Amino acid sequence: MSSDEPTKLRSLRDDESVDFPILIDPGNRVSISYGLLNEDNPKVPHPTAVVIDIEGVIRYIRVDENYRVRPPVDELLGAVPRKP
Repeated sequence: MSSDEPTKLRSLRDDESVDFPILIDPGNRVSISYGLLNEDNPKVPHPTAVVIDIEGVIRYIRVDENYRVRPPVDELLGAVPRKP
């Protein structure tokens, strides 16, 4: 999920050949509901990556406090279930 601009996320998706949906969270509504907002700057969520499979099972979750620390794309892709 990301509160980044949709065009930025599309570019990331295209550059990395990502073929799964990315939740766009304008206004941080989802981040607020999951308690992911940064206590030091409540308008900015902690960087969080979640991979949920088609059955709704969480396959990966990572919350970082430093916005400069992000999971590598290959780590995320490794959590994505592959089609048979």
